[in-house]
Amino acid sequence: MDVDTSISSTPLSTLESSPETEYESRITNLNSTPVQCTTEHFSWRQLTDLSEKLPELQEQFGQISASCMGDCVALGTVRGLVIVADYLGRVKAMLGSPTSSYGEVSAVAFSADYLALVAGYASGYVVVWDWAKGTTVSVSRPLQPSDGPGVAGHPVDMAVTFVGFIGASKHRYISSSAGGYVLYHHIVRRLLTTMSTVQLSSPDQTTDILFEAAPLAYGGYECATDDLGLVAVLTSAHLTIFKTRHGVEQRYRQGCQPPIIGGNAKKQRPFAKRPYAGCLSWLPALKHQRAANATDPVASHFTLPRLAYSWGTSIHVLALELDHKVAANGAPLDSSGSLARLRFEPVSKWEAIEDVVFCRWIDDDVLLYMTRSQRIFVFETSLRQETEVSASPPGSIAGRPWVTLATGVEAEPSYAQVMSVCRRRVFAVCGESSVYTGRLLAWTERLELLVEQNRHVDAITLATGFYQGRTGQIVVGLPRQKHGGSSAALEKRRHALVGSKLVDLMRAALRQTFDDRHVGDSLVRALASVCVVACLAIDSQSLLFGEVFERYTANPRRTRMYLETIEPFILSGDIAHLPPQILNAMVDSYGATPQLVRRLGDLLMNLRLSPGEFDIDRVLSSCRQHRLWRTFARVWLSMGDPVAPVISILAAASSEDDLSSDASVFAGEDGDDDEAPGIVIFDYLDMVIRGRRYPDGKQIRPQSVAEQYSTLVTELVLPPVETTSRSLSSDELRTTFSTLLALLNLGADRLLVTLNHVLGDPFTGLVNFIVKPEAGGVASKHSDRSLRRASQVKSFMQLVVDTFFVLATSADREQPGLLTKRQNGLLSSFALTLYATRFPLIYLTDESVDKWSSILLQLDDPSTRVEREYAFELLFKLNPPQSYDDYIEPTRKAGFFRVLESIYRTLEQYDLALRTYLDHPEYVYHRAVFSATKELAASRRPKTLEGIAEFARGSAVELVEVDAESFVNTVEAVSSLNHDIIVAALADQAQAQFAYLRALLDPTSEALSRSPDHQRSAVTVTDERAPPNIGLSDEQHIVVYPFRSLVPGSEQRSNKHPQEYHERYLELMCRYNPGNVLAYLRQHADLSPEPFRLAYVQSICSKHGVSDGLVWVLMRLGDFSGALTTLIAQMDQETERMRAAVPVTLNEDAEGEGEQASALGDADRERLVDHLDRTAHEVDGCVDVCRAALSKLGKDVAAQSAHCHDPDTPMSNDVAAKAQSEYRALVSTQLCDLWLALLRKVLGYLHHTSQTLDGLATGDVATREAWQLVSKRQRWMLQSVLDALIFAASSASSLISLRHIIQQLLASSPAPGDVPSPQKQIGSGRSLDIAEIQHLLAVAVSAYKTEAQLMALTNVLVDYDLFTTFAQLVRSQKQGWHVAPDSATSSGAETGVLGRPASGGGCLCNKCGERIFNDQRQNRAMAGLRKQIGQYYDSSSLRMLDLHVFEDASAQWQWIKLRSASTTYDEFLSNRSGRLGSSSSGNSDQRVVLFKCGHGFHWSCLASTTDDDAAAKHQSGSSSQRHQQQLACLSCPGRAASA
Repeated sequence: MDVDTSISSTPLSTLESSPETEYESRITNLNSTPVQCTTEHFSWRQLTDLSEKLPELQEQFGQISASCMGDCVALGTVRGLVIVADYLGRVKAMLGSPTSSYGEVSAVAFSADYLALVAGYASGYVVVWDWAKGTTVSVSRPLQPSDGPGVAGHPVDMAVTFVGFIGASKHRYISSSAGGYVLYHHIVRRLLTTMSTVQLSSPDQTTDILFEAAPLAYGGYECATDDLGLVAVLTSAHLTIFKTRHGVEQRYRQGCQPPIIGGNAKKQRPFAKRPYAGCLSWLPALKHQRAANATDPVASHFTLPRLAYSWGTSIHVLALELDHKVAANGAPLDSSGSLARLRFEPVSKWEAIEDVVFCRWIDDDVLLYMTRSQRIFVFETSLRQETEVSASPPGSIAGRPWVTLATGVEAEPSYAQVMSVCRRRVFAVCGESSVYTGRLLAWTERLELLVEQNRHVDAITLATGFYQGRTGQIVVGLPRQKHGGSSAALEKRRHALVGSKLVDLMRAALRQTFDDRHVGDSLVRALASVCVVACLAIDSQSLLFGEVFERYTANPRRTRMYLETIEPFILSGDIAHLPPQILNAMVDSYGATPQLVRRLGDLLMNLRLSPGEFDIDRVLSSCRQHRLWRTFARVWLSMGDPVAPVISILAAASSEDDLSSDASVFAGEDGDDDEAPGIVIFDYLDMVIRGRRYPDGKQIRPQSVAEQYSTLVTELVLPPVETTSRSLSSDELRTTFSTLLALLNLGADRLLVTLNHVLGDPFTGLVNFIVKPEAGGVASKHSDRSLRRASQVKSFMQLVVDTFFVLATSADREQPGLLTKRQNGLLSSFALTLYATRFPLIYLTDESVDKWSSILLQLDDPSTRVEREYAFELLFKLNPPQSYDDYIEPTRKAGFFRVLESIYRTLEQYDLALRTYLDHPEYVYHRAVFSATKELAASRRPKTLEGIAEFARGSAVELVEVDAESFVNTVEAVSSLNHDIIVAALADQAQAQFAYLRALLDPTSEALSRSPDHQRSAVTVTDERAPPNIGLSDEQHIVVYPFRSLVPGSEQRSNKHPQEYHERYLELMCRYNPGNVLAYLRQHADLSPEPFRLAYVQSICSKHGVSDGLVWVLMRLGDFSGALTTLIAQMDQETERMRAAVPVTLNEDAEGEGEQASALGDADRERLVDHLDRTAHEVDGCVDVCRAALSKLGKDVAAQSAHCHDPDTPMSNDVAAKAQSEYRALVSTQLCDLWLALLRKVLGYLHHTSQTLDGLATGDVATREAWQLVSKRQRWMLQSVLDALIFAASSASSLISLRHIIQQLLASSPAPGDVPSPQKQIGSGRSLDIAEIQHLLAVAVSAYKTEAQLMALTNVLVDYDLFTTFAQLVRSQKQGWHVAPDSATSSGAETGVLGRPASGGGCLCNKCGERIFNDQRQNRAMAGLRKQIGQYYDSSSLRMLDLHVFEDASAQWQWIKLRSASTTYDEFLSNRSGRLGSSSSGNSDQRVVLFKCGHGFHWSCLASTTDDDAAAKHQSGSSSQRHQQQLACLSCPGRAASA
């Protein structure tokens, strides 16, 4: 495209040009520019001169639409003019003409030397200006309709959004438009000036939009990338980098990787829920230090270009890597002359908190970016550290929405033409009349800003962070770890720069704070804290303990603040030494109260103390006064005297009133165990003897000092003595061993624990002690220690044993009051155990060992028996005696049963060896006898087995008492033992025999008796044929298998023991544990062979009164009548006890005194309820008997029927049928008699209770309440009986006749002389009166599960068929109606259904008004039924329900089919009996139509209102046709109600 040079502009030559230094003076320093907005990290300042001129410039040239700021300012206007000005607001040039066709200026950019300017316009033009001359260099016009396909350009009227020169060239530049076109322009000047334009990118057909295009500028040195002319183009889908020099070529392409949403791996753009946002920025090559060429860029100290770009919230950084076959500047080292080879490597990624809309590099490692809410952040790429430095400037930055205007796609506005970054400064045009510049504050400026705001504490804290390099934020002006520099060198430079500044800040803060008398204590305390941290950071304790401390000593309160401030640093170990003046100040300040002295002790224990640094006597006196013994010991040890703490603390402990009480010795003043003398002294000895410091436990250095301290303390506690020297007198013993005796009195156990811990430390093996014999036999501590003979050198453990030997033997004979028995036993046991375990490292003569062993045997101290026995056992194994018999009696008297067992085993007296376990006083050894027996039996030696058998026979009772089950297991494990021997040995001990047999036959009886699942002999499984449980009993969904052998996979268990064992065990169980007889019988009844005889079990149960076992046996024998009789007798006894428990109120006395009778008490109610529960349990047992009889006799009937129909049986059909009928009738009579007897008994109880209630006076409140409770519970019992009876009689093939039972209940009593047969004895009795019939009816209402069953029972009772057929009742119940007969047709019955008059609420025809039938709708019952149905169906769709009840003779259950309500008339309810409509108006057609709305009509009345033809057609139609007809309720004209 040719260059259009026809349009030019006249330069404003009358204006003076700005000098080069003006930028520094007006931009860098800005001394005269006021601060507008400054934060901790960032400072915004307004360019006042330029901002004041903006309104005038905009009025003259038009509103600003684009800008570019660097050494000078370029402003584009909406009139198509470009104004070049300086920062004083002086116009340098005005480019363009208001009358040109370029349109609004949309983008401007300077060349690298600021001599050329390229401008993009909203109409699509791109113009290069020589702004100093005011002429155009080239003009790129937009595409015209006449242009061919090979012509490149921006679409007409499409705004150019980005322009820029490539590198330092003024002839190569790029431009991009909002529509997505990116063009590369090259101005060629030869004979003619021409320009070539290449299209780098074009818009995609999808929603891909262009964010930004930018060329790589030249850096601070010549780099290989300068010859490539790199251009980056960022769209919403890709990042592309082109090479433009020497031919356009794509060098890199990276696609946006949005998250995958959904399982179909469909990609979604990351901007799905917000506008598009994206930006990019090049970092040119930078030179940090002049150096010779090198092949490694790091060694040459230069930075290759980088590219930062963002998609949404994701920020990515790409680094350009050069091949190492090039020089430092990228020039090839070989002779091929090829260009440098580049690689683009991702080096960093970061997620911003919002979408990033603008980003620019301000340093080689620092990227500045702005989010959509105009919050500004800086990101350090190498450290991956983000810092929010500022919000937006005081004025709002208005971006240009070129993409949205051009494409209609919602995108964030562009800020590239209103914000610029030059020389680490940010320039922004805010509003229409303000230009701001901002920059990051240097670290010194940040400190100065805080000082100006009088925030000295914050300034010192920030400076300390600068010094330590732990700010976690960006810091400008301090060296950072980068470019391969040394971290130690950088830290040294940072310390040199910040250290002096930090000291100056502290001094200035102290001076200003303490010169102001109105400063609060909180600020003074905070200043002390930051000064301590700062001084420790710069390692200037002289400043901390010098100038800082002097400032705080003027006031005692502030001195305490200073000391409290350094306190945590002392405890943490940061401060390990304090000068004397601060130590004395701390002693003066902390010596007032025990709490402060305790704190002082903690502080002193963490400091390195030296003699003469502070008043030690005052500290020790305070420690004694407040009993701070830990501090006391620490101070003495730091002074180099390890013996003084032992003496002083023992003296303090000995001064207690009662040394035998641990409360005073082993607890501090406030109950603190850490400061108790009994705790401190042993902890101190433990650490010092092991060569460690107290209380931190660190090793004492040097080693010689540690050995010296250990030797001094050991000789104080354990004075070295000669064991062979003469015996010491009482005074000599108490003087020599005074410290040891005091420690023993303080706590012998704690002393031995301490010595044991010391002996385990290898340090004690390095310390030896020298014993020098003297006349007194005791080595003096101050005597000559020259080595005279080898025996004078002793180790620590030898010293312990020798010292304890002298003390123990002397206290046992010569000085019996020197040690207590417990102390002597503990010392002797400890020393001899040490000798036996460390032999031969410890030496004792045989005479000494025998002497000490006799002491162990003769000491009569039960508290030390275990320790003495263990020591003696070790000695016994180390030195076996010549005669074991001599030690049998002494060891038995001493209670050393383990030793005694060892002796008996050695003598092969195994029965006596096992007997020692039972003689031992501890129960754990009793149980160990069984494992010991098995261990001995494993040898299988005849003598051993014989001894075991003799021991088992003689100690059988005791072994059973220890653990019967373990005894049984042992008998079965030992071959020489069997159960017959043990059972015979226990013949005279019935209880022991019972325990043994229980462990043998029923080891888990107690667990089974507590678990109800193991008491069932039947296995229940769910029958899959049964319907859902809707209003049906649980029994109807369960199939019961009475015998386990019938269950698939079950195996019959075998009986391993003789029948005599079981019968003997049952007899003993009836005597000692009758409650478990029934469970045992059920559990073992099916064993094979038979474990017990039923007749024998019946006899012993009858003898001992075990009723439940007797009932089970009678049922097992088939005597159900006897079982029921037994249970009824128990029920009678319990009922009598219940009646006796009813309280009796003395009403006459209460009325005479004018008092009101009280209600039933809680105790009486609880006692009464307990009796009623037992009675109900007996009733349940009777029901179980009746059920079992039905099951057993039913099987017999089935077996007899099968026998009669057997072809092999020589019996005719008639004879077989007659025999079967007779046998069935006999069984039915027996079963009915059982149920009849139970019903009579329960009804009799209820009748008696009702009579008693009727006879009570009005004032008997408690008695009446008690009998009402009895009546209520007895009704429940009757209901449970009826439940079981109805279920038993519900089957079509049932042997129980409900009618027969009711007739027998209503029959009269037998004649006096008529004695019933034994078969019918159980069912005989008197007839029921009217009151009992009423009770039976009332209970039957709640007992019967369906209304049909209730009707059946009611019909039997009143001997009247209330309805013609059961099917009519079912059809009546469809709509939820409860149909009752009219009182006139009830055959004179006084009561209707449910005992109420049947005349209430009849349902009338809504047309003629005549009665159809009585309306007694059961709302509550229907609501309960709907609730059950709602568990299986959606209740919202059940508006009205058609309920059909079906009976199946082959099944033992009933079910309900559900059908949703419909508006179609589905069924006629025919009244064929003629009685329900007998009182109507004589209609021949007695059919009734019931609608679900609740209205009913005679069919004739409903048909008379319809069209005659339709009615006739309906009447003449078939039943199926009539079912399809639509009928409407006459009372509901607005809707159709389904019939």
